Amino acid sequence: MDWLSPVSGLVGALVGAGLSYFGTHRAQVKALEDARQARLEAKQDTAVATLADTFGKLQRHVRDVPGARERGLDAEESAAFTAARETWDQELEDLTAPARVAVGVIRDEALRARLYQTLDLLDGWQSGLEYAYRGGARSRAWVLRGVLAHAVACVGAWQREEPMPEPNDAYSDAVESLELKREEHEATAQAEAEYRREQRAQTQGGHS
Repeated sequence: MDWLSPVSGLVGALVGAGLSYFGTHRAQVKALEDARQARLEAKQDTAVATLADTFGKLQRHVRDVPGARERGLDAEESAAFTAARETWDQELEDLTAPARVAVGVIRDEALRARLYQTLDLLDGWQSGLEYAYRGGARSRAWVLRGVLAHAVACVGAWQREEPMPEPNDAYSDAVESLELKREEHEATAQAEAEYRREQRAQTQGGHS
């Protein structure tokens, strides 16, 4: 049976090599996963830092949000008001642009959706949040600060691994206003489309 010794040795060597390869492969896979996780966490940290900086700048920016256009403005005053509003709006876009990129990196789906919604509310500050201002009873700055305060609270809760906080009054009213405005725009678009169809039908009927 001496001939079995070389065979046993060969089998043992093959098994040993296989186990060694398997162990090395697992170690390599784990190292790659650890590196990937480290990159994701680094991106999350960068995104949160960007959002913290941007939200701070936005909180300062919304203090000077233009109010509603006053009645009785002459041409020069109206032009100055329009220019100031456009400048403020452009500065807002410059601030929210990097925030949108940062939000896209956030892995938590619920937080990401809430932050995108926050940015949509800010984009709709002029007419989309009209009902949240309640006809001028609330200042625009108060509403926008409330919207941002809720977004900051959501990021903080996520970092503490706590449930998402309930929206404050300003945020809730802003969401409702934006939804109502979208519904109004859709209804108007449908009515206009129906009107055009009726006009075409009448024109075609007149030519027949």
